[in-house]
Amino acid sequence: MLFDHPVLDMHVHPPFLSAYTAEGLSYAMQVNPGALETTMRLNEPQPFLDHFRTNGVDHIVLLAEEAPLVSGMVKSEDVVRFAAGTEGLHAFVSINPWIDLDPVARLEQLRSMGPVAGAKFLPSYQHFWPHEERLFPLYARLEELRLPVTFHTGLSRFRGTRLKFAQPLLLDDIASAFPELPILLAHAGRGDWYDEAALLATLHANVYLELSGLPPRNLPQYFPRWPELVDKMVFGTDFPGVPSIKGNIETLVEVIGVEAARKVLWENGARLLRIAQS
Repeated sequence: MLFDHPVLDMHVHPPFLSAYTAEGLSYAMQVNPGALETTMRLNEPQPFLDHFRTNGVDHIVLLAEEAPLVSGMVKSEDVVRFAAGTEGLHAFVSINPWIDLDPVARLEQLRSMGPVAGAKFLPSYQHFWPHEERLFPLYARLEELRLPVTFHTGLSRFRGTRLKFAQPLLLDDIASAFPELPILLAHAGRGDWYDEAALLATLHANVYLELSGLPPRNLPQYFPRWPELVDKMVFGTDFPGVPSIKGNIETLVEVIGVEAARKVLWENGARLLRIAQS
């Protein structure tokens, strides 16, 4: 532990190499040349978590990603099984509305397999409008269960991505209709929509900026009003697409200071996941 508190990484891709597209693996290796070797070596739950703890992270959210048109088919069942029974691993399942025609039933099926800590949606990879009313029963059930949901927002370099589905403002209807549903904006509107993402986080008590994929040194550039937003920010690395886990943590502390970093690295996310805080 680098600090007097744990660190929570809210955006980690599990080490299931065969589940990702070749393009996705290529991108990870461009950003992190050791990505392939690391994930091959750490393909069991405890060694995987130990790798993060060596780099200063105590809890990680593992994201399923059922987006076969773009990034791969990281099955929710596999992520739930991988995380189950290992304290510090938290599984977010992936619901694809084109595959799961009864998404509420799908959620309940996955919950019967093991602990589910939240859900991950990728509208720009899965090609759907996130505010479609056919999904409202699913959001209502997630709200009832007090499970946070992460939506991919912002730019992506993968072929097949449809940016029209990636705009943060598309989540305004959901945030309004389900005020007790915690909504995390993965990548915080990366690219053209930082201002939109910040606006949503300011207007809605249940919307948070999830900082994965963003160089911590650039946060003041992306969010000039960052001191007003630190209660609505959560840390994420986007592993394995990150050069250094520990380096991201240290840079974040350097840029925003210890007290603000405590909220971003731990308190905000732990509250959403209902992890006991000392």
